[in-house]
Amino acid sequence: MLSSVRCQFRSLAWLFLLIPAGVVALGAHAQTAPVPTVRVGTLKFGTVNWELDVMARHGLDHAHGFKLKTVDFAGKDGADIALQGGAVDIILTDWLWVAKRRAMGGDFTFAPHSHVTGGLMVRRHAGIATLADLKGKKLGIGGGPIDKSWIILRAYAQKVAGFDPATAATPVFAAPPLLNETLKRGQIPAALNFWQYNARLDTNAFTELIKVEDMLPAVGLPPDMPLLGWVFSERWAEAHPLALKGYLAAAADARRLLANSPAEWQAIRAMTGAADDATLEKLRAAYRRGIITSPPAAAAALRGEAQRMVGLLTQLGDGAEAPPGGTVPPGTFFAGAGS
Repeated sequence: MLSSVRCQFRSLAWLFLLIPAGVVALGAHAQTAPVPTVRVGTLKFGTVNWELDVMARHGLDHAHGFKLKTVDFAGKDGADIALQGGAVDIILTDWLWVAKRRAMGGDFTFAPHSHVTGGLMVRRHAGIATLADLKGKKLGIGGGPIDKSWIILRAYAQKVAGFDPATAATPVFAAPPLLNETLKRGQIPAALNFWQYNARLDTNAFTELIKVEDMLPAVGLPPDMPLLGWVFSERWAEAHPLALKGYLAAAADARRLLANSPAEWQAIRAMTGAADDATLEKLRAAYRRGIITSPPAAAAALRGEAQRMVGLLTQLGDGAEAPPGGTVPPGTFFAGAGS
């Protein structure tokens, strides 16, 4: 009898020893749940990689509860297709792309990142002191006939100078890097190009006649209207709300670091391709111009601004680039906070 009681006691003792161990094991498993990965599709040599490098080096992804994974693509189409196919979670693109996909049944949405920047650069001593001086001259355009900056310049020139550079000048369309080289070689006297290319031009040989953002109010658009943003599927956002919130917060932190710290620009110097300190500083200054300094407007207000831009595109550009029906669909702009 006594032997049986002892056996039962030993069994109970082992049971009580095992129960806490199991509880501890379950608690440890809960605490080490996998951190969600956010896959960001980027152009291999795009400037957004500068910000993502800052994010990774400072561990901003882990600080905000996710793991950053970048996926490089050789061209914009590759990143677009990857997002639509679910191979990546987020890309940086313009809201017009989102509006078109939503109008065709997609569920992509746009969180603001930066506003329109760039400018009209002219060769010094080329006899171009005002917009009217562009008449009869070759004018380089960094992109195609539906480039947003080109549409803005056309609308602005008609409003303030009474002419359309599409007909009064001779547009020369080219990829931004090639256009810069064409301008440097003196084959054209003026060019409308993006900020990162204009910043690389020698200020002794070239001057900026007008900035794109300075044209916007004259054509009924705010100077800090967001053009580029983080784009993702609403379904993905609903399934991963904390990962999205963390990513947008980390992106905003990285942007602030890059804007405010000259040391960060030394860290990414090789990525920028800047040949000297002067060029690096010009790139930094041009980058800072594109930062949205005030909180993004509500999604409804952004949609109204976008609709005015679509009106310009339809009037002066290629209607096929506008959303079907010419209307910016609801949901194009993400209702949450932008970066």
